[in-house]
Amino acid sequence: DQRIAGHLQAWSLPVALALFFGLGLLLAFTPCSLPMLPILAGLVVGSGATPRRGLLLASVYVFSMALVYAALGVLAALIGRRRLKPSPTPPQADTADGRVAWLPLGLFAAAWILLWLIGGGTLGGLARDFYSAGALVFGGGHVVLPLLEGFVGDAISQDQFLTGYATAQAVPGPMFSLAAYLGAQLAPATPWLGAGVATLAIFLPGFLLVLALSDAWRALAARPAMAGAVAGINAAVVGLLLAALYQPVFLSAVAGPRDLALVVLGFLALRSGRVPLLALVVVMAVLGLVLH
Repeated sequence: DQRIAGHLQAWSLPVALALFFGLGLLLAFTPCSLPMLPILAGLVVGSGATPRRGLLLASVYVFSMALVYAALGVLAALIGRRRLKPSPTPPQADTADGRVAWLPLGLFAAAWILLWLIGGGTLGGLARDFYSAGALVFGGGHVVLPLLEGFVGDAISQDQFLTGYATAQAVPGPMFSLAAYLGAQLAPATPWLGAGVATLAIFLPGFLLVLALSDAWRALAARPAMAGAVAGINAAVVGLLLAALYQPVFLSAVAGPRDLALVVLGFLALRSGRVPLLALVVVMAVLGLVLH
């Protein structure tokens, strides 16, 4: 610690700022588990361990978790490649030349870097966090729930978060529309502007990536082995969806047998197809108000 402090004192302020800016920028592009390394190391050292032991224990935990996640993703891809039947190749895939559109890809990367550079203040932080959520999510809107919950932290209560989730479920459109609600809640001084910034930020990376990689992706998906691997990854994403359903939705919304009975009744009514969806939403909302 003393040696590091000595080096920092010897460096000029611009050099130190450039170093920490570069390290922070690299950290922004690492897997989401790696930023836990300095936090966990600090907690271990604070409990009485030596700095070397704290760094060692934190590294073992964090890198083991990252390795497990990576191994599970590779395993899902291999199983899909060997066992799952890929979807029929669309006709336009045969004509795809596999080119990458570099302009939208460059805009995607430049916008991400720029937001991390200027991501101060309420609106700047909103744009940075929701852009990162839109860029990192894979497998559908519900998978983004734990990521968004981590971004908002303690800024809003879990009841407020679940209210936004229920509202996003009730209205037409993708689950990303939850960003409008969260943006308004996180920027109470300018709720309309906060909602607009969060919504634009979470949708923009997906649009840019589609423009940049759609042609290359069609050419790649036309290969049977790659199509099978993608099918396996998509199957693994179903597990992520179930995890997102369990936490935070199920654990926070189902507090007892009455809530569980409502869940079962609502599911059966939805599966029957005889109850209009809007009527089901209204009835469940009324029952929730009466029971709570």
